[in-house]
Amino acid sequence: MSGRIEEIEAFRVRVPLPRAVRVGKMVITQRDYVVVKILDEDGRVGWSYGTGRNAPIAETIEQTIKPIWHGQRLDDYEAIYELAVGSNVCLGTNGIFWRALSLCDCALHDLLARRANTSLAVFLGGTLHQVPCMLVGGYSYVNDSPADFAEQIRAMAAESPAGIKIASTTDYRRDTERLRTARENAGDIPLMLDLYWSADPVEPLIEEAKNWRDLGIGWLEDPVPFDYYEEAAKLAASTRLPIAIGDEQSGRRQFDRLMREAGISVVRLDATVCGGVRAFLDIARAAAERGLEVSCHIFSHLHLQLACVATNVRCVEQFPISFGLEPVHELWRSNPLATDGFLRPDRFAPCGTGYEWDEAAIARYRLEKA
Repeated sequence: MSGRIEEIEAFRVRVPLPRAVRVGKMVITQRDYVVVKILDEDGRVGWSYGTGRNAPIAETIEQTIKPIWHGQRLDDYEAIYELAVGSNVCLGTNGIFWRALSLCDCALHDLLARRANTSLAVFLGGTLHQVPCMLVGGYSYVNDSPADFAEQIRAMAAESPAGIKIASTTDYRRDTERLRTARENAGDIPLMLDLYWSADPVEPLIEEAKNWRDLGIGWLEDPVPFDYYEEAAKLAASTRLPIAIGDEQSGRRQFDRLMREAGISVVRLDATVCGGVRAFLDIARAAAERGLEVSCHIFSHLHLQLACVATNVRCVEQFPISFGLEPVHELWRSNPLATDGFLRPDRFAPCGTGYEWDEAAIARYRLEKA
């Protein structure tokens, strides 16, 4: 594995949505991504990408990681990770720096697997196998109707997924109506409700969520703001419904406290946020020791590979392309689409993470031109 890091490139890509989506008080018309490329001295490239959240992640990579990693030996990839952490210790254990480091670590592992001419899962000691897929829809379009919502649920149910996730409207009584509609159209498939950190205070949610016990709830996702551990535990104890948290959080210390204090049943993990590939696997092992399952946050190329390594991954989630909720497929030539409720890595990822990027599309949507 001799070789060195020759270049690190990070830039933003913005892809418009075909239809505006309403998430609580937000109206989303486009998706913002950060793309990272790490090149070795032989011209091979490792890729990663993640949600940008309109934050200066690419700039953070340029200023805090690139100067440290440039020219470093690829054999020393574990040491240079720690060097980046130690050199930026004053930036804490979560936040923008950790998103930047996560993306760099994911791109580095993609490069390492490509150099070894194998899939990321096999490079990490795993075995390629099919993984259950959870489909994500039911987000409100501007000017949509209950009939539109019901049709989305039926379309997802027809794929026999491991679960169907819908979004809260932040009006909990309306959520009850939507969950009942979803149950009527989803058969016995578990339903997940994404509350995107909106329940503050948590008591109104507790009262309404008691009506959801007979609706086959797989979990309530991100119900309370970050660090509201006591409130999450109170929600779990009061409603007796599973709670899933973690897909926008970083660092082993944060997850240890989350698993210890928040009463969660499922750990949501995102390698592009939590600290990268190595952090994902470390946190997944810690969750397994506590008897907790892991659910992976979107980015199905990457997380499918990691689900073939971690032993306690319940599912990897994916947006159906036809819903127009997640347009990043515009940048790829290959996409690991679920069939019969499963994602199968051996069909699309012979090497690395499996990205086959459309460079012309990237150039079209890129914000900072080369």
